[in-house]
Parts: sequence; structure tokens; C-alpha cells
Amino acid sequence: MKRILSIFKRDFKSSVREFLLLYIIIAPILLAVGLRFFIPSVNSISLQFALDSKLDQRVVEEFSRYGRVEIIDGIEAIKSRVNKVDDIVGVMQKEDGKYQLIMEGNEKGNYSFIPQQIISNITTDSQSVNKPSIAFSSIGINMPPIAIYGSSSIILMAIIFSGMVIGLNIIEEKEAKTIEALNVTPMQRLEFIAGKCLTAFTLPVFQAFIIIWILKLNNLNYSMLLIMTIASSFIAIIFGFLIGILSSNQIAGIANFKFLLLFVSASFVGAVALPASMQKFLYWSPLYWSTIGLINIVKNTASWLDIWTYSISILGLTFIIFIMFKGKIKKGLSA
Repeated sequence: MKRILSIFKRDFKSSVREFLLLYIIIAPILLAVGLRFFIPSVNSISLQFALDSKLDQRVVEEFSRYGRVEIIDGIEAIKSRVNKVDDIVGVMQKEDGKYQLIMEGNEKGNYSFIPQQIISNITTDSQSVNKPSIAFSSIGINMPPIAIYGSSSIILMAIIFSGMVIGLNIIEEKEAKTIEALNVTPMQRLEFIAGKCLTAFTLPVFQAFIIIWILKLNNLNYSMLLIMTIASSFIAIIFGFLIGILSSNQIAGIANFKFLLLFVSASFVGAVALPASMQKFLYWSPLYWSTIGLINIVKNTASWLDIWTYSISILGLTFIIFIMFKGKIKKGLSA
């Protein structure tokens, strides 16, 4: 265990010292920060009403059915709230019993029409045949698509980038003849591989939870995210070792990584854009199952049966890829 940890510590120090490796580590975090500015808040995608505290509770409940309600005391306080930068409509009742809307005049969409319809619905006699019939339905989406697909793609990127960290560290050790020196030490090859794998497990898990914290995705299942991230990290490990072994220098390593990114991008885009009937052609890709799993976790639609199915599919397909390249990896680590 001490030898394994020493390999992990060396890779960590090397990653912090090298600008390229450090950039690869922080890139998903920076992308998450950038994405956060494009995800609309709850207030910006729902109607908001500032209701006078003197209004009847029945009126408050009626407006609450259509949007977010704030209870405010007095007309001056309502005007002050309406004049703020967000879109919100003030509602109060005059002494003669008529309702009054308070607006800036620059509100977007149906901000003037919908409150009038709500008031009309309140004031219309419940027995009137002209009273509109209102029904509510849900299409099952409770967050913007940019949040769903953006967050899952960044987490997947963090997982794949952890493999790139492994690959570049192996390239550095090859250039410094470190691997040749390790072959004549008591350290076994399995210990060397395990030390490298620690990076691919710890780094994406840490980044995944930082990403969902930045994007404020607080309602998803953290245990499911942890399992899916760890399972997906195995394919990143294979990619990392292949990049390190097949590349003679960092330039070649980056070029090989770009080629592998085509494989990653095709899996993600196919999982998102292809119709369900066509996605069977992607079942061979472990990254397809990673994408489906991460998207469903972010959407809160994944069951534990789904998570174990996706994880087993990822591990099974990754094992097949490992068998295919086992001899090349073994030969590269022995050189």
C-alpha cells in the first residue's frame, strides 16, 4: 500500500507542477463555472407576483398556482419590489374592491395578460358558464435542458480527462527512464498500475461533486453519482494507459487523446441526439452507458436497477477492451 500511495503522490505532485496537467484538472471546473451563467434560475423561468399582505388568502392561493408569490406590506413596498431588475407583477386591492396591477412596463412575455386572467378567474362567479376551465399538466422536465446535458457532459469530460492525466504522467516517466528503473526495483507491476488508477478514481469523483455544487444540482442522488463515476473511470484508465504507452512524447499524447475524444463525442452526441430506435447501434460503447446514466441521474429519473445495469454494461465492455489491449499495455510497461 505504501508503494501504491507513493505512485499516487508522485502523479499528484507532477500534475500540480506541470501547467498542461494542471489545466486538464481544472478545465472541467472552469467549464462548470461558465455553464452556471447560462442556466436560468427558478425565478427567471417562472412567473413572480408581489401580493399585498391585505389580500384574502383565497387570492394568494390562486396566484400561487401560477408562479412564485411574495407577500409585501403596502403599496410603496410593492412598487419598490417591482422596480427591481427582475420581472415581477405587483397586485393589490383598492378600497372599492377592484384589483390593481403594478408593473414597470418592460416585462417580457405575458406578464400583463396572465395576471389579468387570474384576477378575472377570481372575480368571475363560480357558477358562470363563461368561467374558463384550467388544467395543469407536466411533461416531466423540472430543469432546463442546458443544465441536464451540460452538467452530464462536463462530468463525463472530467472522467476522461483523468485518463489523460495518467497518460501524460506515463509519457513523462518514459522520457525520464523512470519505468525502466522501476522494473529493477521490488515494486511489482500491479502496484504501479494500482497507484496510477488511484488518480483516475479520486480525481473525477472530487470534480463531479464540485461540478454539481457549482451548478446547484442539489436534488440528485449522490450515491448513484458516485457509483456511476467510479464505474466510468475504468474506461478512462484504459484510455490513459494506451495514450501513455502508444505516445513517444507529450505532443503525440495530445494527438492521440484528440483521436479518442472523437470516440467520446460520438458516444455522447449519439446518446443525446439519436432516436431511441437507433441507439442500439451505440450499445458497444461503454461511454454511451456512462452518458445515459449521468443524464438520468441529473434528471432524477434513474432507478437503482438502471444504475447497476449501466455499471455492469460499462465494466463488461471495458473488460473486453482491456483484453484486446492487454498484451500491448503489458509490453509497454515492461519496456
